[in-house]
Amino acid sequence: MEYYRDPKNRIQADMACRLGIIAKQYSGLSLPEDENFSSTLDICILQNLLTNCVTLLDAMSKHERRECYLTADLTTMKLWGLNPGMIQVDTFRTPRLTTAVVLRHIRNALSHPTPLDLKETFPSTGYTTIPDGSGRIHQYFFVSSPDVVRNQPRRFPTPEKARAYLERAKESGDMPEDVTIIANGIGQFSLGQNGLPFARIFEIHLTCAEIHALVMGLSNHLAQPVQESWDGRTITRLIA
Repeated sequence: MEYYRDPKNRIQADMACRLGIIAKQYSGLSLPEDENFSSTLDICILQNLLTNCVTLLDAMSKHERRECYLTADLTTMKLWGLNPGMIQVDTFRTPRLTTAVVLRHIRNALSHPTPLDLKETFPSTGYTTIPDGSGRIHQYFFVSSPDVVRNQPRRFPTPEKARAYLERAKESGDMPEDVTIIANGIGQFSLGQNGLPFARIFEIHLTCAEIHALVMGLSNHLAQPVQESWDGRTITRLIA
């Protein structure tokens, strides 16, 4: 069956709807444990949905962002099961913790994965499972850390290059104001806070059930434009 199309060719909305239906159908199958790959499917779908979601957020005007409930404070409006308690580390300077902020971090973790070490103080951007000794997947670990390379704070050969990087980072608005440049003791320079190495790091833990809930909620949200009479605001449950 061909994708739904409208004058603006929003094929992405119908894709989101179908992905939500696929996730729901697969989760309802009765499969042997060693043949059930529902968490892997959810991770793949989540990456696709988040790529479209972040693109839409970037295209919004300031007024649209203010009106969008994805930009509401996560402590007051918990969407699709997301809540501040899932966040383990957040050293970004973010004025408000919103659903959009969390989704962007998870999108970065999924779309720019590098080998990360759970034991390191400064883990690299990426995602992995959290082993619990059962041999089954129960929880995922997502990291968004733009100032980290190979599980170490980013290093610069000269203070000038370090300052140029810091200035660009501060323009983004999420770099703490008190971050400076420090010598790292091996002839190089890095970002520092209170004299210690620093890097922006966002870590969040999600169980497989929480990831599935996020997939279903986000797919339904992004699928709204498939309705010919959609008013652009009201969110209707499209995936039964």
